[in-house]
Amino acid sequence: MKKILVAVDGKHAAWEAFYHACSLAKRIDVQLNVLLVNPPGGRPLSRAEIEMKEEIRKKIELLIEAAKADGIKLNYYVTEGIYDDEVIGFINNNKITLLVYETLEGETRPGNKELASSLRTLRHRISCTIEVVAPKKTQI
Repeated sequence: MKKILVAVDGKHAAWEAFYHACSLAKRIDVQLNVLLVNPPGGRPLSRAEIEMKEEIRKKIELLIEAAKADGIKLNYYVTEGIYDDEVIGFINNNKITLLVYETLEGETRPGNKELASSLRTLRHRISCTIEVVAPKKTQI
C-alpha cells in the first residue's frame, strides 16, 4: 500500500475516516492524501452553506496541521465539482491504493440498499481498495 485517500465535502464530512486514515498512514508509514471537494459553482450559496463550507475548511486545515506535526506524510488538495466524480478522478489520476470512505450516520443498517449501490458504483469505477468507516453513534 503506497497512497491513501480520504475525501471530504459538506455532505461527506468524513471526520472518522480522516482519523482512521491518519492512524493507518502513521502506522504503516505511507502517504495520506486529503481531498476537499467543494460543490460546483453553478448556483449562489446561501449564507448557511458558505458558513458550513468555511467551518469545514478551517477544521480540516487544523486537523492536517496536527497530523503533519505527528509525522504523517500528508498532501492536501482542494477541488470543485461533484463529489463522486472528483474522488474517482483523483484516485485514477494519482494511483491511490486505498480509499477510506465514511458512511453517513444511519447508512450502516443491515440491508441498506442505497449504501450498497453507492459503493458498488464507486467500486466499478476505481481500481483501489475501499475501506468503509462508520461514524461513532451519538447518544442522546
